[in-house]
Amino acid sequence: MNLDQKGREPVLRRSSPAYPALPESGILVFESHHSTTFSMDFKRFPFYKLCWIPVGRGALEFGSSRLPLGKDELLLIPAEDEHRFVDNHSAPLTLVFAFFSQKVVNENKALQLLMPEFKSRFQSPYPIVQMHSYRRGAVRDIFKRMLLEQTHGGAEAEAILHAGLIDLLVHLLRSEPLGKAASISREQALDGTLDYIEHFFHTTIAVNDLAEMCGISSRRYSDLFKQRTGKTVVQYLSERRITYAQERLKQTGQIMYAALAAGFSDITHFYRVFKRMTNMTPGEYLESVSKSREE
Repeated sequence: MNLDQKGREPVLRRSSPAYPALPESGILVFESHHSTTFSMDFKRFPFYKLCWIPVGRGALEFGSSRLPLGKDELLLIPAEDEHRFVDNHSAPLTLVFAFFSQKVVNENKALQLLMPEFKSRFQSPYPIVQMHSYRRGAVRDIFKRMLLEQTHGGAEAEAILHAGLIDLLVHLLRSEPLGKAASISREQALDGTLDYIEHFFHTTIAVNDLAEMCGISSRRYSDLFKQRTGKTVVQYLSERRITYAQERLKQTGQIMYAALAAGFSDITHFYRVFKRMTNMTPGEYLESVSKSREE
């Protein structure tokens, strides 16, 4: 596994492509580190290729078309489409693939639901996005785990490969198509951070990280955020967490579980924020829920 080279042996760089066969499971994770002399002929593959570009620049050529490729882009190449990768030899590509067969799609309900979404979401037959920092980190970690599990083999590893593939495809669908991302406005960047909060409110979120996603200072981001939402980042995040905690309290009746699920590691802080937001303690909220169900 070469995604993190610190302390590892040098990467094997290819001047020509390798063509590994799919295993019986129908999913293969594969890295291709190109040399400055890399060259590839047009070729057709009987499987889908989900490709992340962590390093380099180049292009994907198909038919008479040429799709520019760059760092931190994620794209899906359809099965049976003839294509080739062409490198910018001053910045050779590193490609990390998840190959998967049509049989894998046919036998997985989640994939059957996801795959048609690419045609409606993307105009190009080759869906491609450029990832923001939070998606980039998630995609990198998914690929790293898939590469590791692939070496283990067995039913558990195969299950993780299937789950990782679904997760990667969801990241592709939830990212902005490259044509839009290339001209992304500050308003769109702010929307992206709101989307990030919606999906990751239960994790540690720092204003500095949100500001970095927009390419602006933390102070400027905080000002724009308040103009947009009428709240500070802390207020907005606290409200989202408490709303979710209320949902979990209704479903489980467990205060500690609801606090942890909503992203509160300190139960005293959870009680304080809950009381401030709802004018009730979590226990009083549970009593009100119980009474409303009895009526």
